[in-house]
Amino acid sequence: MNKSINISICIPACNEQKSLRSAVEDLILALSAYVNELEIIIVNDGSQDATAHIAEQLAEKHSNLIKIIHHKKCLGIGTSYRDALAIAKGDYFTWFPADHENSAAELISCLNHLKENAIVTCHHRGKDPRSLWRRGISSFYTWGLNRYLHVNLRYYNGLTIFPIEALRSFPLLANGVFLLAESIVRAIKMGYNVIELSAPLQKRNYGKSKALSFNSIKQILRDSFYLLFKNKWGKGILDED
Repeated sequence: MNKSINISICIPACNEQKSLRSAVEDLILALSAYVNELEIIIVNDGSQDATAHIAEQLAEKHSNLIKIIHHKKCLGIGTSYRDALAIAKGDYFTWFPADHENSAAELISCLNHLKENAIVTCHHRGKDPRSLWRRGISSFYTWGLNRYLHVNLRYYNGLTIFPIEALRSFPLLANGVFLLAESIVRAIKMGYNVIELSAPLQKRNYGKSKALSFNSIKQILRDSFYLLFKNKWGKGILDED
């Protein structure tokens, strides 16, 4: 394991008071022994519960590891991701869900595969405890993007580690979870290789996923229309030829 890695991790958090602490502590416990420098950037995305207070407590306890960005209102994962990226100091950048649906062990498995010309991502195909409905929606989403963009990935919304220079070399326009797909495809079009790993998705302990909420679906549709159709994303914006 290459322990010279410096990595920044964005945690977008909107009303995640029940799980934010466990997500952050999982990251610190799991990754501290495997990286040279760990930077965690919690983005409190307009939370109306105790998320902001918990984030401040965590930052006070781990002042050498944690930074906080506060949004006065919910701006979405896209804005949270971009704001964290703007202040990140690591050589590599990724995100981690505040609902703790993913395990930090996924990121550990990615570390040994990091290269300057590659991005490393995890999928959960065959190891996904979510309902058949959720898995079906996810498979359809992946199939649609692969077909339209002429790529062949197994998953788009997993934890993905990028060389930070890659992310800063192209614009990221989506405001919702579509940004996760946008960042991977833009990197592919820039010539980066994709290394796909498999990891089990752990069950969340609290609440329900926001992935299929009305606001989330509305934002995905808005982003996909803007990037895939209005601007012919993948057939204009991303293609150099």
